[in-house]
Amino acid sequence: MAKSMPTPKSMSESKGDDERLETLLQNLPGMAYRCLNLKHWPMDFVSDGCFDLCGYHRQEIESNEVLWGDFTHPEMIEEVDRKVRSAAEKGQPFEIEYRIITRSGEEKWVWERGRVIDHRDDGVAILEGFITDITDRKLTEYALMRAEAYAQAIVDSAVEAVITIDNEGSIEAFNKAASAMFGYQISEIRGRHCRSLVAVNYYRDFEQYFQQSINKTQRSKSIEIHGHDKANREFPMVLSMHEIHDEQVQNLVLLIRDLTDQRTAEKEVRVQRDMLAHVDRLNTQGEMAAGIAHEINQPLTAISMYAQSGLRFLQRDEPQIKRLEEALEKLSQQAHRAGAMIERMQEMTHQHESYQETVDTRRLLHECRDLGEIEAQIRKFTIVLCLDDNLPQVKCDPIQIQQVVLNLLRNGMESMQEIRCGTDSKIVIQARLESTHIKIAIVDSGKGISRKLEKQLYQPFTSSKKSGMGLGLSISRSIINAHGGQLEFTSNKNGGATFFFSLEAIDES
Repeated sequence: MAKSMPTPKSMSESKGDDERLETLLQNLPGMAYRCLNLKHWPMDFVSDGCFDLCGYHRQEIESNEVLWGDFTHPEMIEEVDRKVRSAAEKGQPFEIEYRIITRSGEEKWVWERGRVIDHRDDGVAILEGFITDITDRKLTEYALMRAEAYAQAIVDSAVEAVITIDNEGSIEAFNKAASAMFGYQISEIRGRHCRSLVAVNYYRDFEQYFQQSINKTQRSKSIEIHGHDKANREFPMVLSMHEIHDEQVQNLVLLIRDLTDQRTAEKEVRVQRDMLAHVDRLNTQGEMAAGIAHEINQPLTAISMYAQSGLRFLQRDEPQIKRLEEALEKLSQQAHRAGAMIERMQEMTHQHESYQETVDTRRLLHECRDLGEIEAQIRKFTIVLCLDDNLPQVKCDPIQIQQVVLNLLRNGMESMQEIRCGTDSKIVIQARLESTHIKIAIVDSGKGISRKLEKQLYQPFTSSKKSGMGLGLSISRSIINAHGGQLEFTSNKNGGATFFFSLEAIDES
């Protein structure tokens, strides 16, 4: 049985195919074309999308009244021609982006894809392809590029180092401040673990902070560690890590600030504060000089008396050994008393760098009382200790805390003397445990603090005394601030004032 031959399409079927193709071309977001690969690409077919694309009607382009190259942007036509000819010669499809100028003068970006489908008898290639408007996409890309450039400019102008890393810790980006801080260019550091920017002794702290940041469990927003730069220099820095929100990739950004200048400034402030404190201690000793001379004269007089008594006992034919021992014992006690007093005064006047140590609170305040007792005896006042039992230890600079307490005692006694408080009037040193701190207070019964003086009480060179330097309270407040507390005061109901501050207690459990 012979095979049946396919029958040619009927006129109606062919017409239907043409209509479907026309409908398809009309629905495309652009223009389909067929042209010759000659200068400016004369077209023998374009779809109706040409009007929306360039403003020219189909008939104008197909009749070659206007050529496609006529409204291709002059700055780009040579590049477009070169790419199309190169692809045609190699028999490859081409894909290009370029600008056109529409009939109304509007500039548009278009994307074109085409290929050689045949050649004429004279060898000229016949091209078919598709062109569509990509202006909106290009404007979006430019806006994104501008935003990225703006963001990069901000990052590069930042004082802090800004470093982008992936979730494994590998460095991806490095701003200018980071390069200046660590001495690396991005090409040198990209791909290395950010741990390489941390001093070896701080690896463990950094790794813990890094893992907490990755797992989103960190409690602290930042961490103070030491950095390590290309020149092997270590320096203090504060580092914070933040997640870059991206649904596909987990990236993080490190913000790092070099604390070298800050630490240097803090050290200079401490040195200046210690120098001022030293000046105030010298001033205190100057004001107490008369009392010191009087107080030391007593044990020296006793030493002389007991020494003479001992000599007389030795000169007798039958020395009274027991009484001689007593005289020599008292001689030793008085010498020790004078020596201890001088030693305490020397400690107060020595210039020293502030440092903190663990101190027995009761012993510290007893020593404060002993130091202030010299001046209290001259004024015929009594210093009373009112301390809680079993006070825990504190961590402080004992010399500086003694200086604060002694300054407050002297101010209180001067205030009491100014209103002529009676003999044996009391000024009280209190200490009690309040939660995790020990509150220390000096309670006097003097004239109190006037409303006018309240506003400038802690200002340097402010004093209600004729001979005062006006530094005592200012320095005392600086010392207490350096110990993590605050120097405050309140007026007493029955007259006088109470100055108080707190020191953190050491947990001895």
